[in-house]
Amino acid sequence: MCSSWVCLLHFALHFYMPIFLLFLQVLLDFSTGFHVKEWDENGMARWKTFRRQKREWIKFAAACREGEDNSKRNPIAKIRSDCEENHPITYSISGVGIDRAPYGIFVVNPRTGEINITSIVDREVTPVFVVNPGWGRENLEPPLELRVRVLDINDNPPIFAQTVFTGSIEECSMDNTLVMKIIATDADEPNHLNSKIAFKIESQEPAGPPMFIMNKYTGELHLANYLDREVTFPVPKLNNMIWGGRGTEKKRGKERKVVGFYKN
Repeated sequence: MCSSWVCLLHFALHFYMPIFLLFLQVLLDFSTGFHVKEWDENGMARWKTFRRQKREWIKFAAACREGEDNSKRNPIAKIRSDCEENHPITYSISGVGIDRAPYGIFVVNPRTGEINITSIVDREVTPVFVVNPGWGRENLEPPLELRVRVLDINDNPPIFAQTVFTGSIEECSMDNTLVMKIIATDADEPNHLNSKIAFKIESQEPAGPPMFIMNKYTGELHLANYLDREVTFPVPKLNNMIWGGRGTEKKRGKERKVVGFYKN
């Protein structure tokens, strides 16, 4: 007859060893898959293993500023697949700026997956580049895309929608009556400081007290004072000025005549 502690040890090994081995198997298989028990039509059970799909990832792509040499930021991104652990991988990329016009802006190191930028970019031509990585084997990885955003600079002057704006207003109208709205556009990034436009009345003909008020932000032209058609003649003309980018910090526009008619 065995001593109590020997019997206890024997019982523990006999009872807990299968559980320990199962735990060890799960631990070893955790990084590669998981197991599911299935029953067939005859009621026979079997384990089916589902392997974890290999991962692929893209290092965050650095944004590129238009009109500048961005090569100092290289590599702007890096692609990688876990499959390279078991298979030789040749990385490739495709898309606009690579194998579609404009060509050759981005290149990839086929061995490391590092993506470099080689040319100066223009946001007004291509605001975002969509780069499609390749892994060197057909269907080896699901499709991914890398989006490279082009940062805007204030490189476009605002432009009036037309050379001459003509408006009319009845004489004896109340102060601040809307006469017309001046329209201008800026090709820089929408909703950005670089594309904000500021309006200003540069001069008026005939000279004298201001007849109109210009809204700096909207381009709306309002009546400043009472006007009498029989008294004020000839028809007043305004030379208008616009600025683009960060309010009035940078003068970018050219003068355009704004003609205001008023009548009974």
